[in-house]
Amino acid sequence: MFGSTRLKFDKLLAIFVDSCPRREIPLQQSLFCAFCMSTSFVLSLYVLVPLKIRRLDRDNDIHIKRRILATTTAAILCSGSFPLIICSFNENPKLDQPSAMQLLGINLEITPIFLVLAHTSMLYTGATVATVLQVHKIVTLQRRQNKVCNHFDIFKKICITPILNPFWPQIRNLFTAPILEELVFRACMVPLLRESLGDNTTTIVWITPLFFGVAHVHHAFLKWRENHPWKSILLSSIFQLSYTTLFGAYAAYVFLRTNSLLTITVSHQYCNYMGLPDLSFFQPHFGRLSLLHQHRWFLIFSYLLGFAMFVWGFHVIL
Repeated sequence: MFGSTRLKFDKLLAIFVDSCPRREIPLQQSLFCAFCMSTSFVLSLYVLVPLKIRRLDRDNDIHIKRRILATTTAAILCSGSFPLIICSFNENPKLDQPSAMQLLGINLEITPIFLVLAHTSMLYTGATVATVLQVHKIVTLQRRQNKVCNHFDIFKKICITPILNPFWPQIRNLFTAPILEELVFRACMVPLLRESLGDNTTTIVWITPLFFGVAHVHHAFLKWRENHPWKSILLSSIFQLSYTTLFGAYAAYVFLRTNSLLTITVSHQYCNYMGLPDLSFFQPHFGRLSLLHQHRWFLIFSYLLGFAMFVWGFHVIL
């Protein structure tokens, strides 16, 4: 009995590390498995987090720690079940077949990280220009008031200090969420769909993010529980579903091109750090960037240029 169990464990280890003979997976099965992974990831936030903790503010340290523990458990289960779904245990491993770990994109290739990060940063050209102008504007205004300051101190205050402040919310936003979400929603799901759809990149790219987008819709339930207006919940859910689906499609495409979990994770981290565009420069007296109102046309041009460069980068960088 123990000898048989040991042989099964050794074979599973060999499949995960050395070679994974892949089985034929019907599209219905791969979609069902992706749905189960997505559902388990979301349900872990409710099943593994006690009600009294779920009632705490979303940015409460205790709440964040329990959510991290819950989603980490779900991610381990999803990635652990991955070789059981995609690999055939009835065939002998061959050296020319990638391992389950390789299919998950677990490698230390560095070049794709720099290429994809350069491509992603093009989309944030406008935001980067706005930050440079903001730093210079603040320094200029403070020096007019005879205050001692320099560009680096202002840059540090605006761009560096917020990275880990507040600590646990930023750990969630910049580290655990990108790592765990990319592991489940890209590294586990994309290879499954690729086994069913072959080289049909477009279909894979647009099916995968639907699970990622829908997985974020549960935030609507949290807002409903907090007595937010229905109109506000509906609009925010549609908006969140839209941008998570678009990012999910981009991440799926990048994963198909690079087969690197680390690359899409770094890209996800960068996008979370940059956030959504701050368009408050349109307002002369309200908002964080209102002091840049006089540069609004230059900033609009920067955003449009960044988008054009991003589209161009699909053909040149990726």
